[in-house]
Amino acid sequence: MNIRISTLFFALLNLIVAYLLSEDETVAWLIGYSLGMLTVIIHFISTSITKNASEKQFTNIYFLSLFIRFLIVCAIFVAIMILTKIDEFGFTVSFIISYIFHSVNEVIFLNRKLSN
Repeated sequence: MNIRISTLFFALLNLIVAYLLSEDETVAWLIGYSLGMLTVIIHFISTSITKNASEKQFTNIYFLSLFIRFLIVCAIFVAIMILTKIDEFGFTVSFIISYIFHSVNEVIFLNRKLSN
């Protein structure tokens, strides 16, 4: 399955779940999903930068971007938890599910890139 199709399908699934929740939980769910999606956006930016890089350069840039992405996401996660009054449980669950899903997609994408 194409990574774009699976990402769009997952986004649609999240919108359906958000529709079934209460208003406070919907906000938390969508913010958590968006934070997980941010990791994908940062990944696509770093991948587009390394599109024509050698394997060694790609690996170095990939791990650097992975570290930077981790710091950015952790900072945003902590800021959201401290500065907002959203449903923390819904936000955290949504973020974890979204992050795991997008990480699996990233591994599949990375495997395809390295095997071609």
